Amino acid sequence: MFKVLRPLADAYIHNRVIDGSIQSGSNVGAAGSLDLFKLYGTSQTRSGSTLLDNTELSRLLVKFDLAPLRTAVAAGQIDPTNSSFSCKLHLYDVYGGQPTPSNFTVAVYPLSASFDEGLGKDVVGYSDYDVCNFLSASRVGGAWYVSGCALAGGAQQTCDYITGSAFILNHANLVKSQVFVTGEEDLDIDVTTIVSATLAGLLPDVGMRISLDSTLETDQHTYFVKRFASRKAFNEDLRPKMFVRYDDSVQDDTNNLYLDARGSLFLYNYVQSSPANLASGSSLTSITGSNSLILQMKTGISGGTYSLYFTGSQHYAGINPAEGIYSASVLIPSTNTSLAESLRVSGSITFTPIWQSFDGLTTYLTGSDVKVYSPQRGAKSLPTKTLNVTVLGLQDSYESTSVAAPRINIFDYTSPMITVVRVPVELPGVVIRDVHYQVRDAVTNLVAIPFDVTTNSTRVSNDSTGMFFTLDMSNLTAGHSYVIDVLIVTGNNRQLFKSASQAFRVDVTT
Repeated sequence: MFKVLRPLADAYIHNRVIDGSIQSGSNVGAAGSLDLFKLYGTSQTRSGSTLLDNTELSRLLVKFDLAPLRTAVAAGQIDPTNSSFSCKLHLYDVYGGQPTPSNFTVAVYPLSASFDEGLGKDVVGYSDYDVCNFLSASRVGGAWYVSGCALAGGAQQTCDYITGSAFILNHANLVKSQVFVTGEEDLDIDVTTIVSATLAGLLPDVGMRISLDSTLETDQHTYFVKRFASRKAFNEDLRPKMFVRYDDSVQDDTNNLYLDARGSLFLYNYVQSSPANLASGSSLTSITGSNSLILQMKTGISGGTYSLYFTGSQHYAGINPAEGIYSASVLIPSTNTSLAESLRVSGSITFTPIWQSFDGLTTYLTGSDVKVYSPQRGAKSLPTKTLNVTVLGLQDSYESTSVAAPRINIFDYTSPMITVVRVPVELPGVVIRDVHYQVRDAVTNLVAIPFDVTTNSTRVSNDSTGMFFTLDMSNLTAGHSYVIDVLIVTGNNRQLFKSASQAFRVDVTT
């Protein structure tokens, strides 16, 4: 699952000195950019007969809409405690040739109190007075505890921004940072801990403060100016985003099972076209949870039949059990002497999967034959295969609230699993375990959903009929056209297939 969250509010607060006057009450909440800077010594304040160098700086504030994420968590589609769950704050650089600092560090903290975005636009004279500003956070909450949202503290303390909490991951440090080398990079910071704690109610859901590292704010140097696009930027693609990643892919190895390699087989149960749990006994007790049924893998051998048995469980999607879906982990060793003759003759073994109750008294399904293939072994490495990859099932256009379910067909003419007798319109495909999708703007080539081979949020699922994934159109910008790229990962080899789909358009929901 890949989800894009968008901001509800953003702004930057500052104490710029303009024509000798500190504009700490001005607001730029409606400006098209978020300007992060520090000026040291470019203006002075007189103290008696001495001129003191001023430190002028800004801090960014941003509040994201976590409602879609809360909905997914409440529905059990996402488990925030899972290792694949990831949230990244992304701000796009809008460097336009202006001076920009280099070799500096930016820090992100959760806010302690909410802020009002404001309607100010003047980023030259800073003449628009509104809240939020350097002195006040909101009309309701009033002033910052220390001007400039500057009072740090714990989650249970009185403060402007939060640096840690005794209740989060053993006093986890909530400060997240990124080093900018050239100064032209996008901001891309992992805020998973902050978001997880917010979803759990351990942090207030009021946004984040983004600033120069505290050591830079207090030194005697100037850092001017790092500029990001705001949520009011003309180019919608460059507006702030939070990328939520979670591996909810289903890997069914029915068509991709090898000896000496662990794989999974799935059982789907439907009643009147709806998923339903299997029932057992005269009372029709639902079969749920772990270790709740048995998968018998039966094959013919010389002199009779031979069976292997594996424990099956109800499949989980996120944190919830998936009704009517069961799986069993299967590992068949090539050293099994009972299978040696069949393996020697054909190079593969054909099994009949039989799903049974845990006591073995009830058979729920005798499935279609499953072939288990030998590992590919030899004196040289396997050559890169020439594959034909096509994304199927896309419409020409979608409303921005739609969810599509494309399928991926991968055809390998050299595969020993497929024999082409007469080429049909759509060739049957092979299943490869590690396949990812990417969504790219068909005109600008800007990647809207990037490949994710770390947390596997873009990994394609598969079942006994092929490979598929879901695509949430709300992640994309309405009014734009997109294409889908496919990445196949096999060991250390990666094959990229650009524009594997037709172009499709996302329209505003009517």
